[in-house]
Amino acid sequence: MQLSLFTALALLVLTAIGFLAGRSRALALAARDGSRTHSLPNYHGYYVALWAAIPGFGLLAAYAVAGTMLANSLALGEMERAAEPLQARFEAVLAGDEEYTQAQTRFEALANELDALRAEAEGVIEAEGLQSERIAALREQQDALQFDQDDARFARDTRADTLLAQMLETVPETGEQALARAGMEYARLPVEQREVFLADARALASGDGLASRDTASLRALADTLAPIQTAISWGAGLGALALALGGLLVARTHVSARFRARNRVEWVISAALALASLIAILTTLGIVFSLLFESLRFFASIDWRVADFLFGTQWSPQTAIRAGQIGQSGSFGAVPLFAGTALITLIAMLVAAPVGLFAAVYLSEYADSGTRAWAKPLLEILAGVPTVVYGFFALLTVGPLLRDFALFLGYEDAVTQSALSAGLVMGVMIIPFVSSLSDDVINAVPQSLRDGAYAMGATKSETIRHVVFPAALPGIVGALLLAVSRAVGETMIVVMAAGQAANLTANPLESVTTITVQIVTLLTGDQEFNSPKTLSAFALGLVLFVLTLILNVIALRVVQSYREKYD
Repeated sequence: MQLSLFTALALLVLTAIGFLAGRSRALALAARDGSRTHSLPNYHGYYVALWAAIPGFGLLAAYAVAGTMLANSLALGEMERAAEPLQARFEAVLAGDEEYTQAQTRFEALANELDALRAEAEGVIEAEGLQSERIAALREQQDALQFDQDDARFARDTRADTLLAQMLETVPETGEQALARAGMEYARLPVEQREVFLADARALASGDGLASRDTASLRALADTLAPIQTAISWGAGLGALALALGGLLVARTHVSARFRARNRVEWVISAALALASLIAILTTLGIVFSLLFESLRFFASIDWRVADFLFGTQWSPQTAIRAGQIGQSGSFGAVPLFAGTALITLIAMLVAAPVGLFAAVYLSEYADSGTRAWAKPLLEILAGVPTVVYGFFALLTVGPLLRDFALFLGYEDAVTQSALSAGLVMGVMIIPFVSSLSDDVINAVPQSLRDGAYAMGATKSETIRHVVFPAALPGIVGALLLAVSRAVGETMIVVMAAGQAANLTANPLESVTTITVQIVTLLTGDQEFNSPKTLSAFALGLVLFVLTLILNVIALRVVQSYREKYD
């Protein structure tokens, strides 16, 4: 890391030298020939500086992205080659061990029985349905077979580990043999633990003291990895400096009185701006396609029952714990989530929209400068309060207050966590989004429009209603759209104030949940990533993306229609 930092500093120095070299050469040419150059001297300096900076920093960026992966790949290749003799020896030991062979044979036989049982269960489900008595009996048989298979797998793996430990006792922990031991250990690790193994080896190789453990195998891999990392980092650093210096020297020879340095520099700037726009577009496309592909996997896992997902009224995403387990297929009707999101967002906007707009009108049109100076910052403080604080406020203050009030009115089913509690507090939270943006938009309306209305005899309130507000409507619509997006995407307040129950109800005094809360719930915990339960989070995200896109299109149409009137 220090070498990369020094290389970056050296590249900055070469870039500055390139600018000075190009500029001074252009000035010297102008003074010697007594004529003006096509481009200003600074453009020649920028041209040479770009030739020095772009190749050098480009190689340094490539090293930052791929350097670690390249070092890991080379080190793992050496480790696997060193472990090949041990691996062959270990396979021979396994093949000759009767206890391991019996456990493996038993495991395979149980796997075949489970496959046959699942095929039988699928036929029964198609003929009799999921709730038949035969399915219950098959489920019990499957659980018993699954337990026996897990027991056989455990016995097999335990015996293999024992044999491996006995074999490695005869292998030295130094030199090439230590690297072979590391290869055997790495090959036996689960996939999710291999990256931890590599991270510990990298930490030991760099000597930063961040390794979670220090073993002979890790030390052997670290000793192999350290020279590879050093060679790659020095090669990248020296290569970047060489490219920068070469680019500087080549670009300096291009400087002449007729050379169009300004055109070249402006082309590079235009390309950089286009690249920035392309990155934004590609990021958006990446988000869309990631949601789309994972959503397609989810719909495939539920047999393409898209209508059940979009219009179903039962949300219970519990699925089988093990692959092929009978039953527990989950219920993915997302209407309760859509309804809960819409209900809480509606309550929040009923609070934030009028309060925010009235506050903006008062601050921009009626308040004097003294009142505006303290009222506007005080109102904007609400935007800086963490959402978890709003959640505590809703759970400990607003929720009990609403429950007691409902009980006082005779509603006996009132609860502390409700849609009304979450919506009211969320509405308070997004008031600054509406008021600040609307205030800025109203202040941007030309004073000439107001003066024209006053000249026609309109009162102040009439001017605001018939002139200022319509002129500022595009910006106000944008502020309201931002507030809606903020309300739809809020999670912490909903979790603490409204709960996580997927209830399909229009009663604001009951507990509900939202799309974002369920996405967080589904993507946390130890559920397998490729299960329908986890993949349903991407389908919910896709629906949320489409709804937000529709809101944006509607808002743009409103903005365009009114902007034509007030341009």
